[in-house]
Amino acid sequence: MFAWILSLSAAFAVALNGTMVTPIIVLAISRLPGWDEGSATLVAACEIAGLALYGILFPHMAKRHGKIVAVVGFLAVILGEAATSLFIGAWSLAASRLTTGLGEGAIFGLVASHVASRSNAERLWGQINLIGGATMGLLMLSLSLLPSDLTGAPVFLYLAGFAALVAPLALYAERRTSDSLTVIVPVTLSRGAMILTLSVVFLIYAVQAGQWAVAAFIGEIGNIDPARVVTYLAIASLLGFVGALVPTLSKGEKHRVVSIVAGFSTMAISLWCFFNLVNETSFVASQITLNTGFYMVTPYVTGLLTEGDPDGSLLSRVLIVALIGASVGTAVAGPILQTWGSVAFGWAYITPLGLAMIAAVVVFGKSHLNCADARIEPAK
Repeated sequence: MFAWILSLSAAFAVALNGTMVTPIIVLAISRLPGWDEGSATLVAACEIAGLALYGILFPHMAKRHGKIVAVVGFLAVILGEAATSLFIGAWSLAASRLTTGLGEGAIFGLVASHVASRSNAERLWGQINLIGGATMGLLMLSLSLLPSDLTGAPVFLYLAGFAALVAPLALYAERRTSDSLTVIVPVTLSRGAMILTLSVVFLIYAVQAGQWAVAAFIGEIGNIDPARVVTYLAIASLLGFVGALVPTLSKGEKHRVVSIVAGFSTMAISLWCFFNLVNETSFVASQITLNTGFYMVTPYVTGLLTEGDPDGSLLSRVLIVALIGASVGTAVAGPILQTWGSVAFGWAYITPLGLAMIAAVVVFGKSHLNCADARIEPAK
């Protein structure tokens, strides 16, 4: 059981590490000859596009051809990262990042297909977020501590090496399925519940990505050295995954709503502190608690969608909603901060967070009634 969870966590870390270390990727590309931060951001976005494209084109592939998807996915990530370190042309770099993103999408689909229709899915996702997230946090922290002369093209060799290192462990999931878990008959959410759940996904990722996008500017307002800002964000990401312990230790459906409200409340309070108490201590503490709240909530949402997902395809498509939310949150963050200032920015992002909490309470307050009617079958 533990080896199976560990293998899925390793795959999860490879699948989503690109989204976590985006600031470092942008910085690395911007240090290549002829590139600046603006154009580097556009190229980095090709990786996110690859993730989304896989979910659109091949959502059912992982369940049907798991071994092939696993091997091709890891090869795409490793080769895409390595190629990025070699090229400086716009089209070649864009193609390299797109290839990496497609590979990451395939690996995420692999993880989703293994957790699909499992009972107590939020506990599984809590464990995967905790272990895989801690791995991604350590990766980001190590990248943030690289000497300045290694923060260009060598970053991508580092990322390729990381994928190659954990690939054998991650591929273990394709050789074995945990028999200690039960498989449930997928419970289909009503159309209204699905819309509310997707709204939660969109809003929470928009808020998380938006505040992340302006974190460096807030650090500048607080007179924090830019190098320390990156390190602080890496530390906050690493420690924030402790929040995933809450769904991991979940005792039953009746605790879901309380835990979700606690997670959203933690995020809201952290946002207020981050944008109103602008100093080094508040910067670090609020980022840690903000990430903690985020990872208290997301495994429950992912778990609910997983329990109604027969083959992982639904979650692959939901990832697209999360990526769109993150993109929108990032795109509007700069203009809002420049136009209204940090205090108003905090409230502008706390408000959608409150709406997401209300939607989540409605969905999870009723979900146990549907789950109770599900027929439990032995794992196959």
